[in-house]
Amino acid sequence: ASGWTSDARVSLAALTLAAVGVYCAFGVFWTLPSAVLAGTAAAGGIALINSVGNLGGYVGPVVVGRLRDATGRYAAGLYVISAAMAVAGVLVLLLRDRMPRPRTTTDSG
Repeated sequence: ASGWTSDARVSLAALTLAAVGVYCAFGVFWTLPSAVLAGTAAAGGIALINSVGNLGGYVGPVVVGRLRDATGRYAAGLYVISAAMAVAGVLVLLLRDRMPRPRTTTDSG
């Protein structure tokens, strides 16, 4: 929505809403490696996520800057970031089907 408008107030509100959504998901997201992996594999999974996140912290601004230089607007960069977030969300949903189900007290065995 921020890329579709030229009104600074609407753009700021859209970016704020997006940031709230991302930060709300962090708590749930960081439980995934230890839910799917155990022991040193969980530590490796957390390290991999951290590494990819750090790489994204470099690549994201570079891509946005280059797209802004090419188009003269920030909209293209915002669209790329939103598409990357959508792909990440789909990947997490696909991972959800492969996660082991937690045992409850009513489970036998």
